[in-house]
Amino acid sequence: MRMVGGPPVAIGLGSAALVVLLTGLHDTVPAGPGPASLPEQLASYSHLTGSVSSSPPGAAVALYQHGFGVEFMDFPQAVVLGAGGDVYRRVDAAEGRAGTETQGDPAPMLLSPDGTKVAVGDHVTDEPDVVVVDLVTGATSSHPLPTGRSVVPVAWSSDGRTLAHLLSPAPTSPYSGGRITGDVGLLDLSDGSTTVLEERTAVAAAFAPDGSELAVERTGTADRISVVDLSTGARRSVEADGVLAGPAAWSPDGRLLATTTTRPDIAPAGGESPGTPTGLAFVDATGGGADVPAPLQLPLSGPGRVLGWGGPEEVVVLLDPATDAPCCGSDTLTVSGVPLDGTGHRTLMRISDQLSYGVGRFQLASATVSDLRVVGPAEVDRGPWPLPWRGGAALLVGLVTWLGSRWALRRWDPSAASASDGEPGHGPASMTRRTSARSRS
Repeated sequence: MRMVGGPPVAIGLGSAALVVLLTGLHDTVPAGPGPASLPEQLASYSHLTGSVSSSPPGAAVALYQHGFGVEFMDFPQAVVLGAGGDVYRRVDAAEGRAGTETQGDPAPMLLSPDGTKVAVGDHVTDEPDVVVVDLVTGATSSHPLPTGRSVVPVAWSSDGRTLAHLLSPAPTSPYSGGRITGDVGLLDLSDGSTTVLEERTAVAAAFAPDGSELAVERTGTADRISVVDLSTGARRSVEADGVLAGPAAWSPDGRLLATTTTRPDIAPAGGESPGTPTGLAFVDATGGGADVPAPLQLPLSGPGRVLGWGGPEEVVVLLDPATDAPCCGSDTLTVSGVPLDGTGHRTLMRISDQLSYGVGRFQLASATVSDLRVVGPAEVDRGPWPLPWRGGAALLVGLVTWLGSRWALRRWDPSAASASDGEPGHGPASMTRRTSARSRS
């Protein structure tokens, strides 16, 4: 039996080690300089997508939550799509900072305009900070903040040096039944300092293209949207029919602010939802009385934000063709370019399987949108398997190969058979003893 024990153990351990090696291999080549790309079809949900910290994807073109925890084995993920359109990674920092208040969803997160960083906040904290994930290196940095029991990133400046965030005096939850409010803090990433603006009960913000002004939406005030001069603190009100259309609401030429027109939700609004979106409206951002486009009636997917601008005369948005469906909307969403005159939508990417492993909180690297290309990758790169899956696969393969080799050696090794024959109660000798005993009786 000693001859049977050694080789099977070695074979099993070797097989397990090989599985660990193979599932950890990856040959990611981050997208080089040039226009970013979207795939024609977003890749499906997968448990085998690696993490940013183990395999940085380089600059990303999109960030989103995949899965809502409503299907079997559906664990909500924070996923970035690389700028080449074929690399997917999980933002493990956003998943790791999630608490029970998120019901399994990743923590509040926001992709930078150039796609190289993700800011991650925290709904419940005693030590307020923002974690910034570098998608090129995989490194994370923590930036302490002066106040707040909840930190929600809401807007990046176009140069990626300043991050606007909501600082709430009490813990918050995306499932509280209302929009999250707070003071507006501005984090300067170059020196780590934070300035808190006198903008109370804010819910959203958007930087001007040159970073000199900040549009802020507030609740409970007559002048719901205002523009703040960040050098002087002066502010002016903006008359708007709708809510601020996200951090990319400001047009690249600085002329327009996009707002989302809404109607009340049937159910209470979630943390990011101001209501059911019905379209977009535009206002003069300069205060000079310039002409603005007519409102657009669009089947926007909630919360109806502008993802970026294809140019001064086109917005890129997420459309839901069945937004008026009585239950859950359609199974497919589209990332589409929409001219401001409402003619000729162009589809950039389809997002399918929404009624099972749905996609939410979808964001684009807004600075890359004007030059977006559409590609059809033959395969996708998900990086090295997550450690739990690598370990489980190695254990299973090692066990199976150990049992298989042990059986094979017992079956075909003559010395193993001889050893078995010599065991008590087995083989010809025991048979002779039993026969003799019967003869004597």
